[in-house]
Amino acid sequence: MSPPRPDWSGHTDDELVRFVRGGETDAFAELVRRTRRPAYRLARRIMRNHEDADDVVQESYVKAYRALDRFVPGKAMGPWLLTIVARTALSAIRKGKRRAAASLDDPGPDGVVPLAERIADPSTDPEGLDRRLEVERAFAGLSEEHRAILALRVDGDLTYASIAEALGVPVGTVMSRLARAREALVERMNESRKVSPNEP
Repeated sequence: MSPPRPDWSGHTDDELVRFVRGGETDAFAELVRRTRRPAYRLARRIMRNHEDADDVVQESYVKAYRALDRFVPGKAMGPWLLTIVARTALSAIRKGKRRAAASLDDPGPDGVVPLAERIADPSTDPEGLDRRLEVERAFAGLSEEHRAILALRVDGDLTYASIAEALGVPVGTVMSRLARAREALVERMNESRKVSPNEP
């Protein structure tokens, strides 16, 4: 009978990184557990379908594992990992490694519930659902550059400096691109309202 696996949940990110560097590779699974949800959310937003997002996340964790020696103790693991996810996703887009984007009405990864129904519970918040769907559809119509930079800021919750590092551009460029992306999103939403006005 094999010995029970150690419980890594009580350790800090820095401690887990030290354990992995010291040969306790099982500790990396706890880092994955802590960061997988935001990592997937960011990858999904940039790649726009489940399969590509999953590929990006898997590749990002391989890269993160190999780069742990470059992780600076005391820094937050989340933003560091999300920067790797963003770079991996943008690289995949540049190389043309992307499947067709999924519609809000397509079934989810479980093959049953469409994304539109998973965004919110329409029975408890019908207006919130409509608003989210409006934003999602407007977002889907943006350019890749605008989608990516909004995803990094909103979904990834990365600082301007982290976004600049991920994109390899100055912070000032990040700020101007974000401003243009937000303007484009608002414009898309306004256009959508003109085409499909709400019922009185």
